[in-house]
Amino acid sequence: MSKVERLQSECPPDAHKVIRPPENKLNASLAVYVQDSELDNYNASDLCEVLSLMSEKPLIYCSDRVKQAIIDKAADAQIQPSFLVVHEDKTASITYTDGSQSSTQAFFDFSTEHADFTDFLDKLAIKCFIIVDSLSMLILRSISTVYPWDKLLAGDFVRQYIKAIANLSAEDKIKLLNIRYGKLAPSEIENTDAYSFLRLERKLFLQYPTDD
Repeated sequence: MSKVERLQSECPPDAHKVIRPPENKLNASLAVYVQDSELDNYNASDLCEVLSLMSEKPLIYCSDRVKQAIIDKAADAQIQPSFLVVHEDKTASITYTDGSQSSTQAFFDFSTEHADFTDFLDKLAIKCFIIVDSLSMLILRSISTVYPWDKLLAGDFVRQYIKAIANLSAEDKIKLLNIRYGKLAPSEIENTDAYSFLRLERKLFLQYPTDD
């Protein structure tokens, strides 16, 4: 079995809050798109370990097959997952493992078209669901924690992210996912572009934890 690295933040989740109150309200909820190929290439236990990096209560967008695999292993990773369901009227809602469901909201899929991220911060301000891919989830989650306190800094991080992901090749993305799932050591990354993406992820993840 591979070993997913459990990173530890370098500051407590509310460290930045003692300085001043938030300037912007975060209304959006991030959902992680987990593809079937991730279950095929890794395993359900590792999926749950990776999702635990996102949150103790991750919101997930996936197929029914992946959903059941995550539910089966969620307790081992100490997570309480919920799942995003997209409806025919172009809205989405959350379904919980107890069968209950939230009200519907608009959703925006940022999991494939990374060039569209110029309006990512605008979407954080409205009540909606934002779907992000598992490769980018830690960077985007961290940016969402910066946004309420410093929109200009969050915007700078968005620009860094757009540049970093645009430079990645398909092979780079596979290697970075292998690092995420514990199948490859970060020291084995030789490509400068892949290393730059990983460095941005680690910097944001360690310095800007969630409020969980």
